[in-house]
Amino acid sequence: MYFGMFKDLRDLNMPNSYDFDLYEGYYSEFYEAVAGRTDYDIPLLLEQARGHAGQGKVLELACGSGRILMHMANRGIQVVGLDLSEDMLNLCRKKQSQLPARLRNRIDVRQGDMTDFELGEKFPLIILSATSISLLRELEDFRRMLGTVERHLEDGGRFIFDYVLSNQEHNSAVRGGRVNGITLNLGPENKQFVLMGEEENLEKQSAVMNFYAEVIQQGETKRFFGSTFKKFFPEEDLLRVIGESAFQLVETRTYNLEGEGNVKCLVLEKGGPQ
Repeated sequence: MYFGMFKDLRDLNMPNSYDFDLYEGYYSEFYEAVAGRTDYDIPLLLEQARGHAGQGKVLELACGSGRILMHMANRGIQVVGLDLSEDMLNLCRKKQSQLPARLRNRIDVRQGDMTDFELGEKFPLIILSATSISLLRELEDFRRMLGTVERHLEDGGRFIFDYVLSNQEHNSAVRGGRVNGITLNLGPENKQFVLMGEEENLEKQSAVMNFYAEVIQQGETKRFFGSTFKKFFPEEDLLRVIGESAFQLVETRTYNLEGEGNVKCLVLEKGGPQ
């Protein structure tokens, strides 16, 4: 779970120490603060929603705190968000409650596992963005998710997801165990310090992200440890599973996030031309 200096710190067993996943507790709000302004995927998703959703709803898997849901609702689109983390959904509900009623009523969020859910309705468009496919552990999880998505798509409906391309030069620079730090001075009674590091296992094509935060509030120090797992599926494996499914690949898009052309997006259509 922990590596390097993060393991050393955890082994100290300091008082007021707590462990979370990246999407739980303290780190759910930290993730929202760090990733909430990401917008690389918004133009394509809105384009697809306008072109293919019609008057139907859009379903977002791993919706988190609602970054994409808010954009969709603001464009007049009805959206359903699904996420496994109740803490992330609570952040989404809090933001939703602050919206005008006309926007608030366009958003419906539910707790569930993106690989195995049953919502009792079908959608013209389902999306999974922010390279959230890396949250899956095994290729079989992707296969199961694809089957669940297919059951929830209308005939001719589309599924859009993106993933990190294999790029060892990029990975060695970004995921080689390098540690970054953020210091937040929110006043004399509220100071926060966060360390972040990511270590990749090339053989297993996966990575572990570690976090350590010290939060000082009203003279008390709390220490939060966080760890989360990422899986980087080879593109050929993803395409093979897609080829065995009822989906047809109709469009691709490449994005530059942490490196040049390191994220790829696929647009799949259910029951497309053979």
